[in-house]
Amino acid sequence: MASPYKAFWDRSMNVLREQTVRIVRADPMGNRDAVLPMYALRSLEDLRGLAIGSDADLGGKSTVNLDLGPEGKGRFWGKLSSELNPGRHKEGVVERGGYAGFRNKQRTSLFGTLSWDTSQHDFLRLRVKSSGDDMRYFVNIQTDGPVRSDLFQHRLWLPQPKSDDSPHEWTDVIIPLSDFTLTNSGMLSEKQMTMMRNAIRTVGISVLGPKEGRYELGIESVDAVTAEVAREHVDRNLPPQKDVNGQPL
Repeated sequence: MASPYKAFWDRSMNVLREQTVRIVRADPMGNRDAVLPMYALRSLEDLRGLAIGSDADLGGKSTVNLDLGPEGKGRFWGKLSSELNPGRHKEGVVERGGYAGFRNKQRTSLFGTLSWDTSQHDFLRLRVKSSGDDMRYFVNIQTDGPVRSDLFQHRLWLPQPKSDDSPHEWTDVIIPLSDFTLTNSGMLSEKQMTMMRNAIRTVGISVLGPKEGRYELGIESVDAVTAEVAREHVDRNLPPQKDVNGQPL
């Protein structure tokens, strides 16, 4: 098992190497590759870089698990419940559970907390596999903004099998970063603002009620990609996707 200290030093050395390359290339814009890897879920070491949570942290009854499925890829699963444990209800206040999620942990280094600069990448790409549970999944992005409870959110629309007899398959879901909306404490913010795409700290997935019961989603990787890559990988079974100019892919 790799220690947290080794991961800390590895991240620090990666930053130093990247900064050195920028200086040598005289390239202040940084990563210009077509794909900007964020994280993968293909090993136990990968899973240790992710954090999970649910309404159980606040007295709810939902459960959450993140492990490797039979194919050796990430599996986000559990049971969603709107119930609260005794003593969590407040008189005159409607309270419901029904939340579970995961995200990458904060990536600390000698140079501070790291963030991803996606200013050269217009789309988020997620390699996922639906279980057909018909649950509502969302993608959540936290930036290095002043309000820590702010999250940029987008519905994760999952493809349907080609026929009733066909199994669900792994597919790339492409989401324009410009389509995310700002939320705060789970509510849509009245005042919307542009995402700080040059300072993304965490990316995660959540499942929300009101539907209850077992949920399961396969997730293999998350990265940011250019429009050219997005056009190559978009799955035509998905609801229509748009590019940054609002045009169909």
